Amino acid sequence: MSKVAFVFPGQGSQSVGMGRDFAETPTGRAVYEIFDRIVASNLSQVCFDGPETELRRTLYTQPAILATSIAALDLFRERCQLQPSVLAGHSLGEYGALYAAGVISLETAAQLVKRRSELMEAAPTGSMSAVLGLDGDAVDAVVAAYRQASQSVIAVANYNTDGQVVISGTPQAVEEVSVKLKEAGAKRVMPLPVGGAFHSPLMTPAAESFAGYLTDFTFENAAVPVITNVDAALTTAGPEAQKKLGQQIDHSVRWTQTMTRMIQGEGVDTVIEFGPGKVLTGMVKKMFPDVRIYNVLDMASLEAVSTELNAALVSA
Repeated sequence: MSKVAFVFPGQGSQSVGMGRDFAETPTGRAVYEIFDRIVASNLSQVCFDGPETELRRTLYTQPAILATSIAALDLFRERCQLQPSVLAGHSLGEYGALYAAGVISLETAAQLVKRRSELMEAAPTGSMSAVLGLDGDAVDAVVAAYRQASQSVIAVANYNTDGQVVISGTPQAVEEVSVKLKEAGAKRVMPLPVGGAFHSPLMTPAAESFAGYLTDFTFENAAVPVITNVDAALTTAGPEAQKKLGQQIDHSVRWTQTMTRMIQGEGVDTVIEFGPGKVLTGMVKKMFPDVRIYNVLDMASLEAVSTELNAALVSA
């Protein structure tokens, strides 16, 4: 392997029980104890035992996923000396990438995600839908035409792959644009089980409030470049990463562009996803089938991945 990327998942990858076996180790337990102290005293309990209705709440979902991702990373680093060439995270996952790069500490990550989740849960109600079978440019055109004609709040929230894009906005706008997207050739448009219009202008008050909150923290320069969501650009300067994190809440997640930059631009041939689920590696495999992918999502996968990669390092 010549170049490796570490990536971190976002909201939607959660499941009850995630990280339970990580927390049975001293390193994993230390991560969850900090998140319990800073975010909510019952966070790890909800993460490990549910109920699922609570874990689905943004207040719990975001910090629980981030804690699990960081625990996976810290445990991997104890077992394997493989160093990434670049880092990235999908929406919430960018906090994991910034932690991995040394931009923010564990305590800061917990404080930031606590405030982020509070603001996003309190934001105005909205809708989101996944659009399958149309590329980002085609979706952009339909959304822009509708927005101009109706003056409604609607935006492209996530560019996930060439054939999967997420729209976000008021419920009426999302419903009406969904019809237009099907007419434009979308194979399916699926409503997502969320209560907010994430990464849309409905999140602008939350984004502005969060940007103000960020000024209380110091962001160090990244030891490894992070490809940031808002522009799919390599970012190493701490103040620049701080500014972009403030913009992220109401800007599109440019994950398609991030993967392209990572693999075609930076020459990455191996991607390791840290945290629950396999959403990001699935996206990578769909767009770049020749890239090697690994998932560290529990102790069994941690041991298997670290053993394989340690053997590869020895033979290199």
